Amino acid sequence: MARYKQYEGYQMTRSKKLSVNSDSVVAFMPIKPIYAAKLIKGEKKYEFRKTAIRSDLSHIIIYATSPVKKIIGIAEIKGIQESSPTATWDMTKHAAGISRKLFREYFQGKKTAYAIQIKKVYPFNRVVDPSEIENGFKIPQSFSYVDTAFFRKVLMKGQR
Repeated sequence: MARYKQYEGYQMTRSKKLSVNSDSVVAFMPIKPIYAAKLIKGEKKYEFRKTAIRSDLSHIIIYATSPVKKIIGIAEIKGIQESSPTATWDMTKHAAGISRKLFREYFQGKKTAYAIQIKKVYPFNRVVDPSEIENGFKIPQSFSYVDTAFFRKVLMKGQR
């Protein structure tokens, strides 16, 4: 359990605000552990993607990639910004949680950048293995949309 220490101390509080309905759009999003930890700590207010994501996205399930390989929390989304990488950096650099150099490397050769603005993060009381939610669940490369039943199972397991 030692490798999860970076997520300790950010306990999730049960909240009626953290819920989904039939209109909610939820994405399961793999994020490198260093950036996932920054999201949990509130040091990173934007998550970036090279591929288009729905503008009505309401929540992301935060999955810390290897070596953690666990779901560590959920984030409510404030909005999605779509622009050139340069314009995106100018709008988000104050809370990007990433250096300009790494940002530029990530978007090298791309004409469009997608910035997901985080409204609030709900860290989990315990990390969750995706196989606890759905047997054989395949971790997506960038993100995948999941249904509200999946979201509710993740929330229930993470609040324990």
